[in-house]
Parts: sequence; C-alpha cells; structure tokens
Amino acid sequence: MSNPAASPPPDQEQLRAEIERTRADLGETVQQLAAKTDVKARAKQTAADLSGRAKQTAADLSGRAKQTAADLPGRAKQTAAEVSAKATDAAGTALDAAKAQAASVEGRVAEVRQDPARRRLLNVVALVAAAVAISALAAVVIRRRQA
Repeated sequence: MSNPAASPPPDQEQLRAEIERTRADLGETVQQLAAKTDVKARAKQTAADLSGRAKQTAADLSGRAKQTAADLPGRAKQTAAEVSAKATDAAGTALDAAKAQAASVEGRVAEVRQDPARRRLLNVVALVAAAVAISALAAVVIRRRQA
C-alpha cells in the first residue's frame, strides 16, 4: 500500500496551488490599497510628476525661443530683400509710367507747335502763366516789406 500523506491526491495539489495564487493576489491588493491610503507618498509622487512636466515644458519652450531667436536675423534679411525687391519694382513701374506720360506730353507739344493757331494759343498760355507767377512773387515781396 502506498502512504497517503506522501502523495496527496491531485485535487489537493490544485487546491494548494489555487490558495497560493489567491494569497499572492491578496497580497498585491493589500499593497495597492495601502499605497492609495498613503496620502503623503501620493502627494510627493504627484509633486514629482508635476515638477518633471514643468521642467520638460520649460526646456521645450526655451529650445523653441532659442531657435526662433536664431532664425530672426535670417528672416529679417529675407523680408528686407523682399521689400527692397518690391520697392524696386514699384519704382521701375512709376518710372515707366512717368516716361510714358512725358512721351505723351511731348507728342502733344509737338502737335501744338506744328499748328500755328495752337502755337499762338500756347504762347498766350505761357505769357499768362508767367504773369501769374510774377504777380504772386510781387505779392510775396509786398507782404514781406509790410511785415
């Protein structure tokens, strides 16, 4: 016959294994509950987490600020070059418009000079303009002498 104490039946082995697993699970649960009730430790952990996040955010912002500061001179030069190019284009366009207007006026003056009646009218207009300019100059001189 075999000794019953030496080899327990398989059901007992399974039961002992189940008891050991339950004890281990219960021990973990107790540790978790104890950790949740330790307010001081949880506060320290939360403070450490927040401090770490704040330091990381500060480092990220500092890096971004340094990068932006490093990029500013290049961006300023680029913007200045763009503005200069636009101003040059605008000046060229204004010069072209002034040349076109001058050519148009020159053409009209040439037409007027060819027609005797218009040339006389142009001479009269020039004389009247000169008279107006002389009158204005005389008025300025008189006012200065009176003052």
